[in-house]
Amino acid sequence: MSIVLVGDGALEQYICHHFANAWRQAGRSCLVVGPSMADHQPLPHRSCDLTINPKELLGNTVLENASAIGLFLRNPADIEAIAAGYRALRRSRGLWTAPIFSGPLMPLAGDELIDAFLRRLSCDLMIVSGDDQLRQLEAMTSLWPAELKKPRLIATGFWFPAIPPTPPSPKPMLVALLQREIPTHLGAKEQLIRLLQRWAREQTDWTVVLQPDHPWSSARSFAENQINNPPNVVDAAPEQMLGLLSRCTACLSVSSPWSLAAMMWGRIPIVVGDYGIQAEQHTTNFFGCGAMHRLRDLGGLHKLQELPLVNQGWLEAMGGGIQDGPLRLLISLDSLSSGNTAL
Repeated sequence: MSIVLVGDGALEQYICHHFANAWRQAGRSCLVVGPSMADHQPLPHRSCDLTINPKELLGNTVLENASAIGLFLRNPADIEAIAAGYRALRRSRGLWTAPIFSGPLMPLAGDELIDAFLRRLSCDLMIVSGDDQLRQLEAMTSLWPAELKKPRLIATGFWFPAIPPTPPSPKPMLVALLQREIPTHLGAKEQLIRLLQRWAREQTDWTVVLQPDHPWSSARSFAENQINNPPNVVDAAPEQMLGLLSRCTACLSVSSPWSLAAMMWGRIPIVVGDYGIQAEQHTTNFFGCGAMHRLRDLGGLHKLQELPLVNQGWLEAMGGGIQDGPLRLLISLDSLSSGNTAL
């Protein structure tokens, strides 16, 4: 029997491997399943144990010997469809059903958190990053009818290593995490890059790295005007994001979940506050972090080292205080498995 972990994106597969590595060290059998990844990736490439489109799982034998099933899929509707199909097939044969678990891959708050919960009601267990999300969900669902089936909740911490893979660079470096669709304002991302270029011209001892936090095309350049691009503004190479975040002096982002890695590793965080605390910018999730700044107030690269580190209490509540997440999850899955019977 194996724990089957299914992911259909780069971040989703990364967290699958994160759990699988920990559980294999504990002597458990795991199988990471998902499609192959196209384009350049920000994370180190690691192939799945079985390359298959998750929508084809129900016609495959991989789930027949699963002791638990983790579904980390970008579209929550796919989670519900696979869970319902799997249970219907097992029920038709009178067979035991493995517990199904899932969860959002970054700390959420308010409406986004409850939406993620509602989209995973078909799961037996939902993971969140930290105790703060547990408290929010418990408060939001405290008056729900007792007969309404809800997934069990567990906090498992962050999905990246607690210890940075490399020490910080002796030379000052800013990593700007570029998101695919954020900021949503027309031309805002281009305006941000132009500001970083100006800062780099003014402080040539700094290096500014433009790092997408998502897959990107090999033909794409992040700076729209390469001719006037300062030599100390560089595009990130594929699969280097974790190393850059561990070596950087400071990390700038609107709301990338990967900025949490820089915060956890003691680097100076800059959460761009120019677009407000809004759900569409995903900045509501960073309320209370103590690292949100307006760009015009920063004054340039030479001022970044004067900024404070993240609010440590906030970071721990978001998941930074949990170091045994995979073990917590494994214990919960084992308790669910022992309670399941043939349906």
